[in-house]
Amino acid sequence: METRWNYVIVWVALCFTLGSTNMLPVFTQDMNNLALSESTPVGTIVYRLQGVDPEGLPVKYGLVGTDKFSVNPETGDVTLERPLDREVEAAIRFLVSIEDEDPNKVQNLVQSQPVNVIVLDENDNPPVFKNSPYEVSVAEDEVVGATILSNIEVEDKDSVGDNLEVGCVPSEQWPEACETFEVVTINSTANQYTGVLVLKKPLDYNERQFYQYQLYADDGSLNSTTHIEIKVLDVQNSAPVFSGALSAALLEDAPVGTLALTVRARDADKAQPRDVVLQLVTNPLDFFLLDSKTGELRTAKPLDREALADPSSPLNLTVRATEVVNGSPLISDLTSTVATVTITIKDVNDEPPRFNRREYSVDIPESLPIGTPLPNLDMVVTDTDVGLNSVFTLRLSDELGAFIVEPSTATGSASVTLRLNSSLDYEDPNQRKFILEVIAEELHTSPRLSSKASVLISLLDVNDNAPQFSDEPYSARVAEAAPAGTRVTTVRATDRDTNRFGTEGIVYELSGNGAELFRVDNRSGVITVAPCETPGQPPCLDYETRKDYFLQYKATDDDGQGQMTVVSLQISLTDSNDNPPVFVTSVYKASIDEDAVKFEPELQVQARDIDASSDIRYSIIEPATHPFWIDPSNGKISVRPDTGGVTPPKDSNKIILTVLATDGVHNATCHVEIAVRDVNNHAPVFDTDKYDADISEDAPIGTEVAAVRATDLDSGVNSEIKYSIQKGALDAFSVDRDTGVLAVRSKLDYDKRNTYRIQIVATDAGIPSLTGTTELTVHVINVNDKPPSFTPSTQRADVSADAAVGTALAQLLATDPDVTAADSLRYDMAPRVVKAVDINGKEVTDEGIFNSWFTVQPDGKVVVSQQLDRSRAAVITLPVRVTDVEAPVLQQAEGELIITIVDVNRHAPVFSQPSYLESIMEEQPVGTTLGTYTATDKETPIASIVIQPPNPYFTIDNVTGVVKTAQRIDYEKLHSINFTLVAYDSGVPQLSTTAGVTVTVINANDEEPRFTASGYNATVVEHTTPGTEVLTVTAVDLDEGEYGEVRYSLSGDASLFTIDPVSGVISVAPGADVDREVISDVYMRAVATDNAPARIRRTTSVPVHIKILDINDHAPVFTQKVYKATIAENLQLNPPAAILQVLAEDKDEGINGKVRYRIVESKLDILFPGVFSVDPSTGIIYPSKPVLGNTTYHLTVIATDEDGAGTDSEMARVDITVLSVNRHSPVFVHPSPEERQLEIPENAAQADYLITTIKATDEDSGENGRVSYYLKVDNQNVGETAEFSLDKDTGELRTKTFLDREHKSEYQLVIVAVDNGTPAQFETLRLLTVALADDDDNAPRFSAPKHMFSVRENLQPGIIIGTVKAIDKDSGDNGKVYYHVLEGNQEGAFIVDRTQGIIRANISFDREKQSEYTFTVYASNNPILEHGAAILNSVDNSTEGQEPSVTVVTVRVLDENDNEPRFHHTVYYAGIKHTARINEPVLSVVAEDPDLDENGTLIYMVAASNLYKFGAEVSSGSVVPSPFNISQDGVLMTAHYMSEYNQDRFVLDIIAQEVAPPHRQAKAQVYVWIIDRSALIRMVVSRSCSTAVAGVQARLGTTAHALLVPGTRVPLVHADRRYDDWCEIHLHAVDPATYQVLPVEKVLETIDSKYDELKDIYQEYGVETLIAASATSKAPDSFDPALAALIALLIVLFTGIVTFIVVCACLKHWVIPPPSMQSSKGDSLARRRILEELSTTENPLWLETKLRPYEEQELTMNVFGDQEQQIVEPAPTDNTYATIQGSRTTERFGDYATLAGDSPTPAEAALGFQGSTFKPPSPDTPEPPPRPSGLGAL
Repeated sequence: METRWNYVIVWVALCFTLGSTNMLPVFTQDMNNLALSESTPVGTIVYRLQGVDPEGLPVKYGLVGTDKFSVNPETGDVTLERPLDREVEAAIRFLVSIEDEDPNKVQNLVQSQPVNVIVLDENDNPPVFKNSPYEVSVAEDEVVGATILSNIEVEDKDSVGDNLEVGCVPSEQWPEACETFEVVTINSTANQYTGVLVLKKPLDYNERQFYQYQLYADDGSLNSTTHIEIKVLDVQNSAPVFSGALSAALLEDAPVGTLALTVRARDADKAQPRDVVLQLVTNPLDFFLLDSKTGELRTAKPLDREALADPSSPLNLTVRATEVVNGSPLISDLTSTVATVTITIKDVNDEPPRFNRREYSVDIPESLPIGTPLPNLDMVVTDTDVGLNSVFTLRLSDELGAFIVEPSTATGSASVTLRLNSSLDYEDPNQRKFILEVIAEELHTSPRLSSKASVLISLLDVNDNAPQFSDEPYSARVAEAAPAGTRVTTVRATDRDTNRFGTEGIVYELSGNGAELFRVDNRSGVITVAPCETPGQPPCLDYETRKDYFLQYKATDDDGQGQMTVVSLQISLTDSNDNPPVFVTSVYKASIDEDAVKFEPELQVQARDIDASSDIRYSIIEPATHPFWIDPSNGKISVRPDTGGVTPPKDSNKIILTVLATDGVHNATCHVEIAVRDVNNHAPVFDTDKYDADISEDAPIGTEVAAVRATDLDSGVNSEIKYSIQKGALDAFSVDRDTGVLAVRSKLDYDKRNTYRIQIVATDAGIPSLTGTTELTVHVINVNDKPPSFTPSTQRADVSADAAVGTALAQLLATDPDVTAADSLRYDMAPRVVKAVDINGKEVTDEGIFNSWFTVQPDGKVVVSQQLDRSRAAVITLPVRVTDVEAPVLQQAEGELIITIVDVNRHAPVFSQPSYLESIMEEQPVGTTLGTYTATDKETPIASIVIQPPNPYFTIDNVTGVVKTAQRIDYEKLHSINFTLVAYDSGVPQLSTTAGVTVTVINANDEEPRFTASGYNATVVEHTTPGTEVLTVTAVDLDEGEYGEVRYSLSGDASLFTIDPVSGVISVAPGADVDREVISDVYMRAVATDNAPARIRRTTSVPVHIKILDINDHAPVFTQKVYKATIAENLQLNPPAAILQVLAEDKDEGINGKVRYRIVESKLDILFPGVFSVDPSTGIIYPSKPVLGNTTYHLTVIATDEDGAGTDSEMARVDITVLSVNRHSPVFVHPSPEERQLEIPENAAQADYLITTIKATDEDSGENGRVSYYLKVDNQNVGETAEFSLDKDTGELRTKTFLDREHKSEYQLVIVAVDNGTPAQFETLRLLTVALADDDDNAPRFSAPKHMFSVRENLQPGIIIGTVKAIDKDSGDNGKVYYHVLEGNQEGAFIVDRTQGIIRANISFDREKQSEYTFTVYASNNPILEHGAAILNSVDNSTEGQEPSVTVVTVRVLDENDNEPRFHHTVYYAGIKHTARINEPVLSVVAEDPDLDENGTLIYMVAASNLYKFGAEVSSGSVVPSPFNISQDGVLMTAHYMSEYNQDRFVLDIIAQEVAPPHRQAKAQVYVWIIDRSALIRMVVSRSCSTAVAGVQARLGTTAHALLVPGTRVPLVHADRRYDDWCEIHLHAVDPATYQVLPVEKVLETIDSKYDELKDIYQEYGVETLIAASATSKAPDSFDPALAALIALLIVLFTGIVTFIVVCACLKHWVIPPPSMQSSKGDSLARRRILEELSTTENPLWLETKLRPYEEQELTMNVFGDQEQQIVEPAPTDNTYATIQGSRTTERFGDYATLAGDSPTPAEAALGFQGSTFKPPSPDTPEPPPRPSGLGAL
């Protein structure tokens, strides 16, 4: 603003000083320091410059120095032209200018001012990570809080936005990453961020070895991400971990050596895990042995559960896992872990569960409800084992699943109940008696002991079944010509009831459409063909008429009076060959060229046989000889290959074939007319192959050059020849198409072309046309008429400054197209000044000496004339001239020769040294710089330095001299490389120098040692002498020298072996004792290392496996000295139960470690010999004889190795104690076994109500005989449930709460009686049912408020549709439900069974009449519906939702295909232009089928396309393939171009066929005329195109005695505007008798003559114009005012006289029009103006002669009527104008009835009114839509 005020002050000062002098304009608003956002859209007006001129002159604005903005010079509006970007340009500086406009046009004053536009920043750049992506490695023991990545930097180019925020992006793959690591901000601004990554949680390499996730950077609006990968490094800091199960269970009799479980442990450090060994720390009673390597925990001796301190508790072992460090286990906190292994020893099972009886029997009715327990079944099962051994399951061997057993699982003892699980059916023979087998099987034992009992259940019969069919639906097949009585099929039903209610009483009946054609035996079900007069023909069975019969087959029991069942029966007819084939058309027509070998298009005859089984074969039977062949299978006719073509008969060009089609029984024939066309087979031939002619180049256009002639042996049109130039004339010549005369077409020029080789083609008029070719060579004779010229006009040459006199320095070049000899041109120096320039580029004045420096010789050679002086002139421009010495007139040309005097180059370049010695390390990357090489020159710069010849290993930059590697160099392939450098200077002549370069390749250690094998294996016997060689490993290194020397070492567990570092021999290490029992396999790695320095040394390793072989060096050792076991006196002997297992271990393997056992001593052998035995292999001790209770047996067992043959043995003692067993279970005594259900009144079931007292006894004494009582719930013994309690001591059973029968009517209780004996308790179960007596306090309720059913239409009445079911929670009579129809079913379509709720059909349904029925069903306890209206009213008025005792039943009628398809019309008419394209719609032919879905889906097809040629009344036959297609939505379209059928017509047979069986068809015919535009009538109506016009179309057709066929209907379009309220319709007229298209003029003439009969239909349909579509618009004749005035005067005089006479004679006939007509007249005038614009096409010519006599009449007169009111009426006019306008006021005038009230004015009559038919207006006629403005001819 300060600058602006300075300008103002200057301006004021100037005004004060200069007075009236023109002063500078100044800015008032100059946009300086304007701030704009960088997001401002281009095109925005950002500022308005404002300024003033002191003199008030107009000002203009401008911008200088920027392309970002533009300014409107008038308004000062500044517009942004280019996008702003603050990050590229933060401020824009430029000049704004203001200029006044001097009115004197002397000088406009301009004031410029610098401005600065500040670009404001927007947050439009996302933050960008630097140094990304990030990778970091972290040790797993890194402390929490440590910084693991310190270089997280983010940059944002924007200066606005929030401070940058960096964080972790959550990921489904790495969900814990964001919790483990944290991004900590060090510094954060809007455009810079510095942060570090900090560890938040401890790392564990064993859990995750790396993390990969995304970091995000966000500035508040935009964000970006980068990838970060964190690798976790393993640290040896984890103790071994156990995996897998550490608990197991074993049976007490498990054999010695049984695997209890496998203990698994591993080193928790995963990167380099150590081996882990296992050890048993604690082993109570020494029951187990643990393999230190495999972890297998096995039994060491027989288990004794009773020997445990607490037999009910598991056995706990302590196992230690220790890492092997340097070959030995190291026990420490970081290398060892202790775990507890839990072993559960299970009791031995020896008693199966037992039933109280072996057989049971019971009788039940078949209507027994599901869930009811079987009465009078006293079944008890008892298992005397204890614990899990006494748990058993109960199941039934009931394949039908009709019954279930309870309880499914029990312990000790249980009372068993069988319940009904499914409905029973006496009619099923398999269900009249059930023999069930109840199986009680132990649940948790192995083997599972079990016992069985049989139950005989007898069923009592109830009648409850309807007949049943085995299959549904049924189908059968029968021949269409089968005689009466032929068996079709037998369909029988079965009824599971007995006697007459069953199968014996079933009666069969057949119904449905077509059922009368069949008979059924009502007892046997045999279906036969009914008698019929014409088998195989309608109305009898006929495959071609109907292929399938869908019938209803009904079976009714009770001799036809009981329940019934209906099934569908489909009888399909098989086809018989009883119909002859029929050709599609009787005559086929085709044409073919005489030399053709095939028909184009294909010629194919087709015959159709409605018999599906017929196979039609074709053959040609006449004439006897012909050149054709027909395919016998498809009817395609082709030319026989051996004929070489088709030769027509001598007397005709047609061949008529007779083709026979046969199906083997019946035959049919057709004729094929083949027209043989003549072929144009002779080409034109010229008289000679080549013509020659000469012509002067100055010959005028049109000059005849030569004539060629050709002849054609063909005749007629095929011999008519036309000539043309194919090529070579180059538009210089033309040939006469008829005569073959060649003439000059354009100016010739010898110098451009002196010879033309023109190919002339002679073409005949045949189809296809043939050609002949000749060549005409035209020689152009030269004329010397062109001057010479230098090429180029300015030429250049160089000459050395020391060139000797006589040195030729240039040869001038000039051309003359007219000369051929070189000596025809003479050269010399032109008489002009010689120009010269010195070495500094300054022009040197001609001192008169430069002319003598050079001489131009006549042959054009330029030579040095005297010694040159480059110091005086360096460049000389010499004027030269050339002359044509042979030209008749002087012909010369001048040019210039620029001569550059070149200094002499005397010194070659010099390299810095004559040769170079370089070195480079091998395997360097491509592009490594070897060195930079330079050269110098005393005189000129160095042009380039190159390697010559090129070297494949190095390249040089020829400017800088830098040499780089071109490929990797391998020392092992190449030790040194030599190449030569060449330096070139830029002097003339160019000189060069060479220098050699030798490059020594330095070896690098780039090859690693490679072993000859990927791994090594060997064996060695244990205790082998140290130093024994085991195997040799070998490795090779391809490097040279010491880098290729290999040294060997061992890694891993290699303490027992050593390797020779040079030879690679592995041997037993000195002092090592190889003991297989300590280690059986040694795994280590052989390491090969080269001899390079440590920093570049390379190492490779391979695995080595040495297996240690065993020798027998250990004796067997028992796992314990004394084994103890406790057994029961009822121990099982067959098979014998295992007591315990003794185990002796031998550390040797194989036969050396195989141990055998035997008993050598028994202290009780004298009294009880052979009581026990031992398995010699397993060491398991078994009982051989019964044992005594309360007795201890002492045995001695010896173990010997080598499978009992060894010398080493060991002994152990075994003590076995025998215990006695408790044997009895409780027995229930009250309630008695027969009393299984207890009833209590519903109202008495209050809390603490005593139901009964349970009593049971036990034969045992003491605690073993004391019984306690419990309730069994979920296999647990409890004292109470939610409803009942049972005193465990007294057995009193009481209620705990109020019991509601409606909630639950009965309760099943399992009563348990348990004794208190030891060592095991026994229990007995009993099932007791507590039932509540019922009160009637519930109403029936439907399960759903609505029921949906469906039924197929056309089924017979009586079928079951569905069942509604209501539930009443009451029982007995209180729970009986009755069903009533409350509302609906007025038609009586349904019957509802009152007691069962079964809904039956009472009528046969028709879906097309009614598709859905709805009625309301009411459920009540009353068998009679009382007060139904009141019930319905209460239901309707209910506010609590729908009444549960009411349901609404909806029955949907399913569709059957029972309706035939029908077309809307049987005949359709259409027209289409001959210019129609393929797939152009013709019309829509739609058929309808009221059936649904697939039943109503139709397929359309064109069955025949009968062609009627123009004027023909007989079809030429059906065109194959059809030129028309029909889409599946009924749109008929063209399939070929219609041009070849112009003026013809087709009669198409269209078929619409059902997709679904029985595939009925509807047929229609479509008459299609192929027409052109001249046959169309154009009708315009002031209605939309959706309005039907069939009425006016029919009326016009009747009037014209023609059939009007509608065509296209489109909205009116005029002047590129569409008017949807007007419609343009095209029609064409057809003679209804001959079906020939009628001329448009004749039709319009007839219609116009009946205007008075049509005006009402015109008015009704808004017909505005009716003209020929091909008529062209005509402009009205020019108007001569003088002539019009004269005619008007004569008309007035004549009319006055005539008027007087007419008025007097006709006064009584005049009728005064109503006043409303005057107003309508104004409307009609407005309407007429629209119609005048529309109807600008003249009427047909027949009106012209009738209009002329009336053109001079006055068409308007005033009429007075009734002498009371003056009425002005138009005068009547001749009916010649009837087709122009009409009015209701003239309807009574007979012939003049069609004249309009608004007749033309005299001026209009003089002009000659032009129009066509349209409707007269009336007061009721609606106004048409607005007329298109300026609408002209349509």
